[in-house]
Amino acid sequence: MKLRKSSILFVSVAVMLLSSMAVSADKTESDPTGDVWHWTYIDGMYGWDYNIAGKPHIDITEISYAVSGAQVTLTLKIAGTITDSELVSYRAMLYTSDSDYSLTWINNECIAFGTDTVDGSQMDYDPEIMVSENTISATFDVVGTFSTGVELVGSAFEYTSVGDTNVEWWADWAPETSSPYWEEDDGDGDGDGTTTPPSGTPGFETIAFIGAIAVALIILRKRK
Repeated sequence: MKLRKSSILFVSVAVMLLSSMAVSADKTESDPTGDVWHWTYIDGMYGWDYNIAGKPHIDITEISYAVSGAQVTLTLKIAGTITDSELVSYRAMLYTSDSDYSLTWINNECIAFGTDTVDGSQMDYDPEIMVSENTISATFDVVGTFSTGVELVGSAFEYTSVGDTNVEWWADWAPETSSPYWEEDDGDGDGDGTTTPPSGTPGFETIAFIGAIAVALIILRKRK
C-alpha cells in the first residue's frame, strides 16, 4: 500500500513539473540594429550592400515565442515603428518538430496560421493579432510538444514598387544567421560572421521569402 501511494505521489509530482515546463516554454532571438541589406539591379548587374542605416522601420531587434497553457505567442520587434504600407512587409515564423506557425503583416492586414506538420492540417487560421508601436504578435492554439527542433526566423522587407524585387529593395533577417549570405567565418577577424555582400542573384532563401510575400500580396488584394 505504501509503495502504491508513493508511486501515485511520484506520478503526480512528475505531471505537475512537466506541466510547469510546458507553460514556461519560450525562446528569444536577438538581432543587432543597423544590419539592413540593400539589393539593387543596375545596368544588368545585381548588387548587395550591407549595414544600411536609416531603415529602423524594417530593422528587426528581436523575434520570440512563449507558450502559456494551450496557447503560443509569436512576436516580432523592430527598432522603429511598424509601417502600414503596401511597400513594407513583416514576417515571423516558428518551426517545431511537429508544427509550424507563420505571421505575415502587410499594409495593416495580417495573414497568420498554424500547421500540424505531422498530418499537414491547418490548425489555426484566426489567431489573436496584437500590434503596438514597434511590435507585432500573434497568439495561436498550441499543437505539438515544443520539446525539440524549435527554430525562429524573422524577416522585414521594403520595396520601391509593390512586391517588385527586380530593381531595388531592402531587407533584414533575424537571427543574423538566416540572412542569405551568412557564413560562420568571413575571415575579417571581427567575429560577426557576415560575408562581404556579393554581386549576383539572390540566394535560395531570399527567393523563397520573395515567393511567400508575393502570395501574401495576392491574397490581400483579393480580399479588397
